[in-house]
Amino acid sequence: MGSGRKWLLRCGLLLCCCGSSALLAQCPAQIRLPYNSSWLPYIVVTDEGVTGTDIELIRKVLKDLGSELQLLSMPESRALNDLASGKVDLLFGASYTDERAKFAWFSKPYRHEANVVIVHPLVVQRYPEVTTKTAFFDLARRKLIGTFNPKGFYGAEFEQLKLQQPVQQRSVPIFDAEQRMALVLNQRADFTLADQVSVRLRFEEQPMYQQLVVLPFELYRADIHLMLSKKTVDAACVEQINQSLRNQRQP
Repeated sequence: MGSGRKWLLRCGLLLCCCGSSALLAQCPAQIRLPYNSSWLPYIVVTDEGVTGTDIELIRKVLKDLGSELQLLSMPESRALNDLASGKVDLLFGASYTDERAKFAWFSKPYRHEANVVIVHPLVVQRYPEVTTKTAFFDLARRKLIGTFNPKGFYGAEFEQLKLQQPVQQRSVPIFDAEQRMALVLNQRADFTLADQVSVRLRFEEQPMYQQLVVLPFELYRADIHLMLSKKTVDAACVEQINQSLRNQRQP
């Protein structure tokens, strides 16, 4: 009877260890994250490496899970499609949409983001009413030329606006934020859209942009998530990521 109890105890310990190993093994050993350029303060790309607030948070989360972050340099135009097909595993700084949820898991929110509208000062002189959100949408619908990230999500109202044929004909979709700001600065576009925090830092670092005007309203405020490919990451791994994110927020 004593030996039988020892056998049961050994089996129990074995099952416990196997269960723990299975829990740790629920996330891929390597998590592939695409990047392309700096987006202050969330990602900072230099010759020395890649850092930034979001990148460092992701590194801490993956360290908790026993996974290794693999950074892949690629054009932003490919990132969403590669996540959908499973060629990459993770994207950061993402707003939730039903369309994206068809191919991606969304983590719990890890920060908030407010999008604002940046215009050349001559636009305000020409259309003083543009400083209200209602008037901005009316002008954007009828005459303003906008440049924005074609894969970005700026709220349901703007999504509906940019689908209108006259707006599509006037729009200048560009992935690179620096190019979008330059178009407005050079008066080749009337407005662009950007993250409020990122714009403030860009203005501080590049004084030439300080002549541009940030309109005094938020175009869209959203919870921001990590997106994970349903092709390569399972729901149990997402729950581990959520737990780690909760731990990171604790003092």
